[in-house]
Amino acid sequence: MYLIHLSILLGLSFMAAAAEEPPFFPEEDLEARTAAVSEGELSFLDTPPAKPVHHHENLIRITAASLEDGWVTLEQCHRHLDPVPLLEIVYHPRRIRNIQLLSSRNIGASRVMDAKVELRDIRQDAELCLQADSRSLHPMGDGAFQLRNGPYMRRFLDGYYPMRLTIAVHYPAAMIRFSALRPLPLDAERTSESKGVIRWDGWFQGRLFTELDFNLIQDN
Repeated sequence: MYLIHLSILLGLSFMAAAAEEPPFFPEEDLEARTAAVSEGELSFLDTPPAKPVHHHENLIRITAASLEDGWVTLEQCHRHLDPVPLLEIVYHPRRIRNIQLLSSRNIGASRVMDAKVELRDIRQDAELCLQADSRSLHPMGDGAFQLRNGPYMRRFLDGYYPMRLTIAVHYPAAMIRFSALRPLPLDAERTSESKGVIRWDGWFQGRLFTELDFNLIQDN
């Protein structure tokens, strides 16, 4: 058995039983596999990997109600999943609710069990999309809020492999303003911002926690 940790939004992890070698590199590609692995130190990649890697997409919606209770709505997709016989996506039971599977491809079977999604017979180029409510918006005092996610990681044994992350956060621009995003690089190549929407899309390797800061718009 080996573990692939792809921890996202309040501690999601993948568990899979399979052969000894990691599924995302062919057996003969030992040099590429060795070059791609890290020991968990976070680094952002300026150049995408040569082949598609696990792509994790989050669409998060902050509403007026979220500012009161901390619950946001989440639409989440996992693309280019590694082919393995069994995979479990496990969330923090007190910080996730109403998990619903929206679509899947190249996956033999999938089901929701409390705060966990179980996948079986994951084949090449598999993907899964779901939606849920997540309690990830935290009041910080003096009209400040912080949206926390992570850790995001793609792990095999003690090594971490590249993955792609896309985050799009929709928020009520008449009520709060975006102020900071850490530790993601805020450059034009990876970040875009418009009224009520902040988006980041890029590749990284290691363990990644994200923090997005917002502030209430005070009446004059």
